[in-house]
Amino acid sequence: MQRSCAKPAGNRYKNRCKPSDTTTKRNMIAIKEHLSNLRKGQSRTAKASRQIVYSFFLQGIGIAVSLIYVPLLLNYLSQEKYGIWLTLSSILSWFSFFNIGLGYGMRNKLTEANAKGDTVLGRKYVSTTYATLICIFSAVLLVFHIINPFVNWNTVLNTKTISGYDLYLLTSVVFTFFIIRFIVQLIGIIYIADHKSSINNFITAASNLLSLAAILVLMKYTAQGNLALLGSIITIMPVLLFIFLSIYAFNNQYRHLKPSIKFIDFKLNKGVTSLGAKFFLLQIMGIVLYSTSSIFISQLYGPKEVVVYNLAFKYFQLPTIVNSIIMAPLWSAVTDAYVKDDFEWLKKTMSRLKFLTLGFFAVIIVMIFVSNYVFKLWIGDKIQVPMHLTLLMALYNAMAIYLAPYSFFINGTGKLKLTILYSIVGVILYFISIYIFGNYFTDSSGVLIAVLIPYVLSVVIQPYQSKRILAKKATGILLE
Repeated sequence: MQRSCAKPAGNRYKNRCKPSDTTTKRNMIAIKEHLSNLRKGQSRTAKASRQIVYSFFLQGIGIAVSLIYVPLLLNYLSQEKYGIWLTLSSILSWFSFFNIGLGYGMRNKLTEANAKGDTVLGRKYVSTTYATLICIFSAVLLVFHIINPFVNWNTVLNTKTISGYDLYLLTSVVFTFFIIRFIVQLIGIIYIADHKSSINNFITAASNLLSLAAILVLMKYTAQGNLALLGSIITIMPVLLFIFLSIYAFNNQYRHLKPSIKFIDFKLNKGVTSLGAKFFLLQIMGIVLYSTSSIFISQLYGPKEVVVYNLAFKYFQLPTIVNSIIMAPLWSAVTDAYVKDDFEWLKKTMSRLKFLTLGFFAVIIVMIFVSNYVFKLWIGDKIQVPMHLTLLMALYNAMAIYLAPYSFFINGTGKLKLTILYSIVGVILYFISIYIFGNYFTDSSGVLIAVLIPYVLSVVIQPYQSKRILAKKATGILLE
């Protein structure tokens, strides 16, 4: 109904209302309601939006610290020692596949249990996953410490800069806490399954800040180039924070999910590992594609080239990280919507993400043009990143951003069989390409081209599968 603006008798102008006043008030009310819904809303979109806002702030801290790390570590260590640390980190990440995808499997299953309001089932999933991972990683840790004294790390890392004994100490400490982290970081997955991914980002940001503070102290009071001590600090810090978070969470808001021997039900592993096994296979292939690149670069071109590759990677990873902040809460939201058959929400969300992707493409183009200036400001004239490597890395991250909505959608629905099959083909193509391009090029560009080739399969297949599922026309392998 239109509001009347008639003039009261005896007061010609004083109480006269203006149409614009009404419009302004309505707009202000709408804005307040939107902010209130974002802050307090319990809808799927409100929860996801809230986590995105929190995560932007927390990930911003993490990104800033990671950028500060590079010149600090280059000054404290050397280009070769820093390259050794990057390569070693990649090797250790291989062992992550021993979690056989249980963390991701628990994430989806716990989200489903939460959607159905079944707290007992949720606690069983949590207790069983913790018990299974403790058994697996205890065995892995034991085997590693038996074998490690006999591994020639100087040959593996293609270096003579550090003694074999120092590398043995470094790998022993770093690997131990790296493995422990896979168990204690399950608390972060519980928060993610409860649509609170920003808590996991908080731990990352906090551990980065504490590590940075410790490194600054290290640089001031210890001899330059102590890689063993530096690596230990960086690895231990997140483990301690995840332990503190676990103690707090399981005695407060997640008391109903607290792991207990009484709730361990290895029969549930069939459901978790069935889904987890699919994530496990994808993890292995992801490790092969991305973690081995540093090894190939180190072997083909030396540890120094690993640093050049990593600088280009870190620079163009910035928009990818920002994009992942937006995507992270959507995985569990997709699972929740898919379980509840809310395809209207799924279609709207996927449509909005397409427009967001275009914005990131524009950012990447700008980053290409200013890359030389940024690299010089960031690391000075110590290292030169060639333009052809810059362009290839920009393409790599643009493809990753394009695929992100489809990947999170498929992961959230758990329809992974097709992804596994074409990923196997992609890994085969990767090794063939490494042999061809790795020997043809004189720098890390050849390895990066080999990494890019499997992405072509994803660009074609994942959007097609997602569209078929959203249209409820998917059949056969598209729904497995």
